[in-house]
Amino acid sequence: MTFNAIALKYSLVCKNLISEQNPTALDIGCQTPSFTQNQFKDVLKKNLDKKTLQNSYFNSISSDIFTTKNCYLSMGYSIYESIDVNGYLNSYKFDLNYDLSDHYNFKNEYDLVINNGTGEHIFNQFSLYKNIHNLTKKGGMMLNILPCLGFLNHG
Repeated sequence: MTFNAIALKYSLVCKNLISEQNPTALDIGCQTPSFTQNQFKDVLKKNLDKKTLQNSYFNSISSDIFTTKNCYLSMGYSIYESIDVNGYLNSYKFDLNYDLSDHYNFKNEYDLVINNGTGEHIFNQFSLYKNIHNLTKKGGMMLNILPCLGFLNHG
């Protein structure tokens, strides 16, 4: 799945709306950036103040390694984690068809929980949205970005 420009834009919007000084983020599904490091840096320059940009994690990213985690840390999130049944890129290897708290004893909470093109692949929609709700801190945000046009046989 892809961390695209829409998800980047709204992750930055959420970052600015979250009151926590060092917000945390969890992705439902392991994402990989669909833009280049230079495109990402241009977006940061337009959206972060100079002090934040100077202290940005982006300055330490190796040109060989560019992940969605790098992006979130560069935006100022203190923690970025993901859940994916395949365990890709150190994701928590959980099946979102189950209640994560009951089935895996996973009780972590995050300031931002992102469902970027994963939720439509989960059969048990009740469990999915219960998990998203339970993973989001009180006062936190849930960001859902899902396909809606031209995907008749998708998910």
